Amino acid sequence: MKINRSSSLRVFKKYQPRQIAKFAKGFFNGRIFIAGLGRFRIVEGKIVAYKNVSSEQKIRIAVSEMNKIVAELSQSKPASI
Repeated sequence: MKINRSSSLRVFKKYQPRQIAKFAKGFFNGRIFIAGLGRFRIVEGKIVAYKNVSSEQKIRIAVSEMNKIVAELSQSKPASI
C-alpha cells in the first residue's frame, strides 16, 4: 500500500463523528485535525491515528466510532421510489 503525501489539512473545531466520517469517505486520502483529540490521517477512506497517540483509549474509541460510520455510509442504499 503506497501512501501519497497530502499537503491538505482539514480542521474540525468540534468532534462531530458523522460530519468527519462524511468528509473522510469523500476525501479518501489526507490529514485532519480534531480539536480536543489531535491529528489523524485518512488512508483509503478510513481514519487512522498516528502511532504515537494510537495507544490512548479515547483516540481508539473515536477512530473506531468514525470508521464505523464511514462503513455505514458506504453501505447505505439509495431510497427506492
